[in-house]
Amino acid sequence: MGKIILSDCVLGMKNMDAESVDICVTSPPYNLNIKYGTYQDNKPRDSYLLWLNDVFGEIKRVLKPEGHFFLNMGYSNIDPWVGMDVANVARQHFVLQNNINWVKSIYVDGKTSGHFKPINSNRFSNPTWEHLFHFTKDGAVNVNKLGVGVPYEWKSNIDRFDQSSDLRCRGNSWFVPYDTISNRNKHRGSHPATFPVALAEMCIQFSGVSGLLLDPFMGSGTSGVAAVNQGLDYIGFDIDQNYIDFAEDRIACINVS
Repeated sequence: MGKIILSDCVLGMKNMDAESVDICVTSPPYNLNIKYGTYQDNKPRDSYLLWLNDVFGEIKRVLKPEGHFFLNMGYSNIDPWVGMDVANVARQHFVLQNNINWVKSIYVDGKTSGHFKPINSNRFSNPTWEHLFHFTKDGAVNVNKLGVGVPYEWKSNIDRFDQSSDLRCRGNSWFVPYDTISNRNKHRGSHPATFPVALAEMCIQFSGVSGLLLDPFMGSGTSGVAAVNQGLDYIGFDIDQNYIDFAEDRIACINVS
């Protein structure tokens, strides 16, 4: 079961019970002047970080002692510090247990895989990755590394490392490309900044938890879709009714498929 509530997320989380959430997977606005429907994404940096400090304080309050908080943050070449600045705010409330790179596109062995948005610049390279910070309350929470494990390339290592299956830790670079889509509005709605369902699902699988997922910035409903796919309940907040309507329709399609 799940619900998305039309509310400022700080006010909404204040109505939640303390230590009631097993996992939070979210991607707040990056403050890069992205054109959202309702939210104005161009706050003064100090105001933006103070606001997120309040958000992270409420996430800490509602998260269980052994809960997981996955924070996706992007950046731009003219503002490369924003993701790290936000992580430093979260650092006041949590311990950074895993610092993961979400790789959206990569060139390996003569082939480019994945998608990226090219930029017109003679100064900067095209950004092909984003931050994925994994926070916990004390930095000592067990995870299920093989939940997102990958096969051994050299099968002799299965016996060498006394493994019971052909899986090893993926590491902290997660290549998760966007799906190729033919109709952006149909698949992502009017939300201008989305992440793949598979990325949120990997966060859940890596955590190894069940129970309740929280997304304070539910947007187009990606984390809710991932929660349903992985058998979790979810609760989310957003201040844009159009985004909520799209997210609810998107999730409802899963429930009847």
